[in-house]
Amino acid sequence: MKGVEQIEHTLHNIASPKRGHTFWGLVGVLAITALLLGIEHYSLLKAPNEVIIANSSDGYKSYMTALWHVRHDSGYVHYTGMNYPFGEHVLFTDNQPILCNMMQWWSRNMWDVRDEVVGFIHLTLVLSMIFGAGILYLWLRKLHLPVWVSGWAALGMAFLSPQYGRFDGHFGMAHLWVLPMLMFLLCRYEERSSRRYQSLLIGMLVWFSAQLHFYNIGVSAVFLGFYTLFQILIHPGWRNTWTRISHYIVMVVLPFVVLNVWIHWSDYFQDRPVSPYGFTDYIGRWEGVFLPYPYFALHRWISDWIVPIRSLDFEAEAYVGLAATIFTIWYLFVRRFKAFEPEWEAAAYHRVHKNYLRGISFAAFATLLFGLGFPFAFNELEWLVNYMGPLRQFRGLGRFTWVFFYVINLLLIYVLWNRSARYLPGEKWMAFLKKHAAGLVPVWPKVARYGLLVVSLLVLSGEAYWFQKNNPLQLVLSPARREVAAPNPGHWLNKVDFGRYQALMPLPYYHIGSENMWLNFNFPLFQKVQTTAYHTGIPDMGVVLSRTSISRTVKSLQFSLPSCEPPEMLSELPDNRPIALMIQPEEWELVQKKYPHLTEKARTVYNGPEMRIMSLIPDSVRTWYAQKIVEEKAGMERNARYSRENGLRADQPTSWYKRFGFDSIESDISYVFQGKGCGQGLLSDTTRIWNGAIPKGAYTFSIWVKADEDMALPQEYHIHTGSSFLNGNLGNGIQTIVRGWALCEIPFEVTEESAVVDIFLHKKDIEMPFWYDEGMIKAQNGHFYLQKTGWLMHNNYWFRLPPE
Repeated sequence: MKGVEQIEHTLHNIASPKRGHTFWGLVGVLAITALLLGIEHYSLLKAPNEVIIANSSDGYKSYMTALWHVRHDSGYVHYTGMNYPFGEHVLFTDNQPILCNMMQWWSRNMWDVRDEVVGFIHLTLVLSMIFGAGILYLWLRKLHLPVWVSGWAALGMAFLSPQYGRFDGHFGMAHLWVLPMLMFLLCRYEERSSRRYQSLLIGMLVWFSAQLHFYNIGVSAVFLGFYTLFQILIHPGWRNTWTRISHYIVMVVLPFVVLNVWIHWSDYFQDRPVSPYGFTDYIGRWEGVFLPYPYFALHRWISDWIVPIRSLDFEAEAYVGLAATIFTIWYLFVRRFKAFEPEWEAAAYHRVHKNYLRGISFAAFATLLFGLGFPFAFNELEWLVNYMGPLRQFRGLGRFTWVFFYVINLLLIYVLWNRSARYLPGEKWMAFLKKHAAGLVPVWPKVARYGLLVVSLLVLSGEAYWFQKNNPLQLVLSPARREVAAPNPGHWLNKVDFGRYQALMPLPYYHIGSENMWLNFNFPLFQKVQTTAYHTGIPDMGVVLSRTSISRTVKSLQFSLPSCEPPEMLSELPDNRPIALMIQPEEWELVQKKYPHLTEKARTVYNGPEMRIMSLIPDSVRTWYAQKIVEEKAGMERNARYSRENGLRADQPTSWYKRFGFDSIESDISYVFQGKGCGQGLLSDTTRIWNGAIPKGAYTFSIWVKADEDMALPQEYHIHTGSSFLNGNLGNGIQTIVRGWALCEIPFEVTEESAVVDIFLHKKDIEMPFWYDEGMIKAQNGHFYLQKTGWLMHNNYWFRLPPE
């Protein structure tokens, strides 16, 4: 043998890919991973069903949606524990539907495991990490790395993986075996002459993992898309192009279509938001990828002595490790993407693997740039977001950087090992050792050959240890246990008969998920309401879900706000059974002020230091609305003493105001709120409402916006009042909803006499239409009234009058 054949033969012997060696190495990796996890998480594993991981609100939601779905839902597709009376498709609940449905089926057909859901979640997380370490080992062995290198590197990568940081929150994202399995199958795909079955296996993996968490399909789509593009560009023939594209369809497009058919077949509300907020905000940052976590000593040293490191959101952190960072710099700026020696082309398996490694390295770097928001997160290029299609649903782009973690560490170990295996010390250097340090002659070749590899593995292991040490899981007793949820006889679960209620309604009301209207939650209240829902089987009217239907959101919010018309929710409720208002006691004064239509007619059934519960008959909201109309009419008769222009009346003769009816704008009548016309524009354009002088004083700007259109309420208002500037999301000022239109009200102050005030609407680079009508600027101490057929207006609140 000579030349490259000798190198190939030697490497085959050194990296012996015999099944026996691989098998026992795999057993060792699995055993060591299990042992380390057992030591690290002994408190969790000794009683997995008795505790929960309490580090985040997202994790609590994931527990409760899984618990409810397994115990209370009658079907496999629809979740009914929140968003009553509508519920939600299980794919938008973060409850890992494929696992929950397995438990549902098992409980119905084998034996009851509904009380073991929490323990099952914990065991799947631990097994996922063990399985992930095994897949990482097999992936490295697939590339003919020796057992000891593959095992050591797999353990380091598994315990430093950024996905471990999701153990306390998004459980579906914590399955760290998914991305290595994708890489492993992709390697098998390249090794086969007939690839159709391998592409089908990858497609099945993508379909399965999407039901753990939908982001898995997004990351897979982007990574495989870049990989396919690279393979087409380096071999641009028609046959290769057609094969690659058809296989990409099987790997990504087909699973996406199947999942969408499942959603559409079982969920008849199709008006989900297509442009969720945060696509250019929740991006990765280069510091989070290449610089250590803040609790690492190196991070503090760099920040203190070299250059301050900005604080990052945890979504932007996916540290690859010090050795991988140094390797990346060498790979980009020294080798210029040429880490693989050209003479390897003659070696059969190196030729295949070289093509594969070049492909995944290109795809990993491209996916990294995508995760860092390049180029659409840069100023003046944000308009590119409008052309992202379904990828706009994946707003947490920092998660796309996880692919780079696995690939760059694989390339590091692969290149170091192959360079070490082929290293021969120079004759001059050996002669120098023989002359000056003869004792090092037998040892030095091994030290020089494997030193850099061993040091890199030691650094990886040390950082993995420190990462684990600084990310302990905070455990509390599981609220799924009745004695934990209701620890004393006086607890509301033991005192209140919830069987008579059709739903629970939290106050302050929370609604998170539509991406259009966002009412944040009081986390302790959310915990109490969800725990009560699970133990009573009474669903929650609040929402902490994902991509919730816009029309459903409008109905839910309208019911939670003081009404200017009978809420549409009253016709959606199945009957008039009472609703239990679950009120945070320390918020009682705020609740009375903000939700009078709910509390004034409700009856208190429980009042304790941790919870106030009131019983509300749904029809009493209709009664409250009728009384409100009477009060508004009486107020108009009493106060509307001065005539102003166009039929408007006021309580003061000189109170400053300005109305905007937009009736001169030709509009589709179905989009008009009042009058003959309404305004329409793009969020990305500047929609000017007013530019002129306003006397000194306190004012309110209000405008009606069509709320049942995607991205209408995330529109931003901008108010320039001389030397001051005020801006924010229009939806934050929502006051009431009528016929799908939301009244948004923003207070502001003019501090200079006759200052020129500029009020306009503008949401940068979001090219989506929105509709607006009936705007008003008025002094805060003034009251203005207008009555027309079927309507009574007070300070731009338009009340629908009941037919006489």
